[in-house]
Amino acid sequence: MCGRYAATANPDELVEEFEISFVDEGMDEVCEPRYNIAPTDTVPAVVERAKDGEQTRKLVGLRWGLVPSWAKAPTATMINARVETVTEKPAFRKAASARRCLIPSIGYYEWRPEQVPGTAKPVKQPYFLYPQAEPFVMAGLYEFWKGPDGWVASTTIITTEATDELGWVHDRMPMIVPADSYDDWLDPGLTDARAAVALLETPLTLAHRKVSRAVSFVGNDGPDLIVAAG
Repeated sequence: MCGRYAATANPDELVEEFEISFVDEGMDEVCEPRYNIAPTDTVPAVVERAKDGEQTRKLVGLRWGLVPSWAKAPTATMINARVETVTEKPAFRKAASARRCLIPSIGYYEWRPEQVPGTAKPVKQPYFLYPQAEPFVMAGLYEFWKGPDGWVASTTIITTEATDELGWVHDRMPMIVPADSYDDWLDPGLTDARAAVALLETPLTLAHRKVSRAVSFVGNDGPDLIVAAG
C-alpha cells in the first residue's frame, strides 16, 4: 500500500508541467513542500472537468481517503484502490469511469519489520522509495460526497503488486501515469474504465533508502525525513 508520501512542487510548477488552466483557491498552502503527507490530509491533484461541452484542467485540493458518494459518513479509510479490482468494486468503479486524477509526488514511504540491536522485538523501519529521473505522478481517483456541512472531495491512490526488486519492502506499490497518457487518463469523456486503467504503468526504476523513524509520527515534517538514516 501507499500510506505516506512526499510532494514539493508549487502551483506555478504544476501549472506548467500539466498545462493547467484553473487553480483552486488556497492551493499555495496546499502545495507547500510536505515530506510526510498522511491520510485525511488535503493533497494537490490535477483533474479535468467537463461543463457545457468544454473541458477544463484544474489544480485542486482533495482529501486523501476516498469517500464514496453513497457513504453514510465521511470516513477516510480508502486511501488505496487495488488495480486488480478498481473497475469492479462499488466504491471505485464510477470514479474509474469518469473521475480520474494525477497526484504529483517525489516519492513515498513503506515500513518493514527489522531487528535493531538492543531491542527485544523488531521495529518498523521506514524506507523512502523514489524515482531516479522521471516524474513520479501517481494514478488517483476522486469522488464527491455531500454531508450536512457541505461537499467533501476526496481521493485514493491506485496500487499494484510490487516489483521483484522492491517486494522485500512491501508487496504493493503505487501505479503511475506516464506523461504521454496524462490527457487520456484525465479525459472524463473516456468512460471505459478498463481502457483507462490499461494506460497505467508500474514504476520500474525506483530507488530506495532507509530513513529516520521520525517519519512514523504524522506531526513530523521537513526535508530531513527523506535523508538516508545514518
